[in-house]
Amino acid sequence: MRDLQSPAERECRFAAEAKEKAGMLKGLLPVASNTELPKQTEVVIIGGGIIGACAALMLAEKGVPVCLIEKGEIGAEQSGRNWGWVRKMGRVEADIDLSILSERIWETLDIRAGYKTGYRKNGGVYPCDTRAELDEWAKWTRDVAEPRGVDSIILTRAQLEALLPGGKRDFVGGLYTKSDGCAEPFWAAPAIAKGAQDKGAKVFTNCAARGIETSGGVVSGVVTEKGRVGCKTVVLATGAWTRLMCKHLGLDFPQLRLLASVMQTKPLGGAPDICVGASDFSFRKRADGGYTVARRNANTTFLTPDHFRYFLHFLPTLREKRKLVQVRGGLSFFKAWRDGMDWSEDQQTVFERTRILEHAPAGKTLASGVANLKAAYPVFENLKPEQTWAGFIEGTPDALPAISPVKRVPGLVIASGFSGQGFGPGPGAGQVIADIVTGATPSVDISNYTFDRFDAA
Repeated sequence: MRDLQSPAERECRFAAEAKEKAGMLKGLLPVASNTELPKQTEVVIIGGGIIGACAALMLAEKGVPVCLIEKGEIGAEQSGRNWGWVRKMGRVEADIDLSILSERIWETLDIRAGYKTGYRKNGGVYPCDTRAELDEWAKWTRDVAEPRGVDSIILTRAQLEALLPGGKRDFVGGLYTKSDGCAEPFWAAPAIAKGAQDKGAKVFTNCAARGIETSGGVVSGVVTEKGRVGCKTVVLATGAWTRLMCKHLGLDFPQLRLLASVMQTKPLGGAPDICVGASDFSFRKRADGGYTVARRNANTTFLTPDHFRYFLHFLPTLREKRKLVQVRGGLSFFKAWRDGMDWSEDQQTVFERTRILEHAPAGKTLASGVANLKAAYPVFENLKPEQTWAGFIEGTPDALPAISPVKRVPGLVIASGFSGQGFGPGPGAGQVIADIVTGATPSVDISNYTFDRFDAA
């Protein structure tokens, strides 16, 4: 029978099959776990992604005893699976100050952690297909970027062609931010976690947190698969798992998952160094000389009971973004129903059963992104896939995270719901968490990030 797949789809399928055989992401830096879980500490951070790692580093720098607990490996979920952009460009007004703070911290992280994160300023640009899109970015530049001193500018067609020569698509111009940059997701969270260890933090991998203990309604400890750790503060930086952890505590956190698929190419010469995000493709040059490529504005969500539970919460977003998300049914509904059932903390939980949350990438989505990229910039015509992967983005109804204490549970701090945009702002979020935990004034206004805007009980 004739193979009806396009060459690009076959490339994506081949790389996906290679990844499944290999297991974990190839290139993710390992972090050696501490061995003996303490009986008592000041702060327990649950979740070893970029935000949890940054919070651990910044608390350790302040001399605060802290344990970072991760059910799998550091950076193995979305913190290691994202595009690697570190940007201010295009951030909504309610969220941009955190990205500005984060940029300042990224500039210091290699020195502070003592290991390379891969951070560099290579600039970012959004090429625009229509004049209406360009006008929207011009308004954003006037209203959001310029008042804060962000160097975003509107490029004409000729200026965009000079920045990205050799293009074949008739872009009308673009939004460009010279000071934006990128870091390496395979390196960053592990590097920061190792730096935190060197400064006194304890890091435990393959150690699932099963629940948060309270005494008189106040946080008193964390139950893990390897034992209990007493503490005064718990930071919940659990990404796509936060909804379940909150539910177990009797808290409501409306959160849904989106699947985002990504390709890593083999090293490729002659292509642009800048981060580029068009309407239907994106690319970023990696430290290894290859590129991270994705289909922009195309994610997948698998129906779960939470889609019905939070339908009205997400309805405005669904109406606005309905063309950008594919909704799929299937066995995932029943798996999510099973995983969402409450559990006993003295038995194995879903967190042990799912050390790393991953899914096969969407081959057709990736293939279309690759095809769009090649058509726009023929320099990518001969790209070869190294590996592909998918990760689950966790979104909130207003696409803003929760970074705040939880009023109903004193001692609990939530840092989650970054809606697919947590890598770049991660260091700023870590700093804000350290501020909250130590009683300092938060480094940015967190009134937009309160957990209690969701938890109405």
